[in-house]
Amino acid sequence: MLIKLLTQNDWLQWKALRLEALQNSPAIFGSTFEEESLLSDQEFKNRLTKNAIFGAFVENQLVGCAGLYTLGQLKTKHRCILWGMYIQPEHRGKGIANGLVQAVIDCAKSRATQLHLSVVTTNLIAIALYEKHGFRIYGTEPKSLKSGDEFYDEHLMILDL
Repeated sequence: MLIKLLTQNDWLQWKALRLEALQNSPAIFGSTFEEESLLSDQEFKNRLTKNAIFGAFVENQLVGCAGLYTLGQLKTKHRCILWGMYIQPEHRGKGIANGLVQAVIDCAKSRATQLHLSVVTTNLIAIALYEKHGFRIYGTEPKSLKSGDEFYDEHLMILDL
C-alpha cells in the first residue's frame, strides 16, 4: 500500500472513487452521487488544487481517499476539516484508514491548530478510528443529513494539533 497526496494526474481515478463512494454509501456523505456526477471534469481537477486529498494505492489502483480543507477566513483559518474519507469495501480492515487519517493529521499540523470532522453517529467503526487518533466528540448535530426519507445525526469531532 502507498499513501500519497493526489495530484492533477490522479484526477480521473479520484473522480471514479469519489462517485463510487457517494453511490455505495449515500448516508455518510454530505453530498450525493446525483449532485457530483453532474460536476465537470475541471471541477474535480480544481478540488485537487483547493484541497489536500490523500489517496491509498494498492497495485497502482486508488482504493481509498481522505481530504483536508483549510478554512480561509481570517478568524477561522486556524481550523482544517477532514472530509471525504472512503475505503473500498474489499480493502477495509487492512490499515488503510489508519494511514489516510495519519496523513491528513500530519498535513494539518503544518496548516492549523485544530482538525475537525463530522461523522454519522451510527458509523461506530469510523468513530472508533477517529478516537484512536485522538479525536473527541464535542457535539452532536441532530438530523444533520437526510438521505431519501431517513435522517442521520452527526457527531462533531475535533483534534487539537
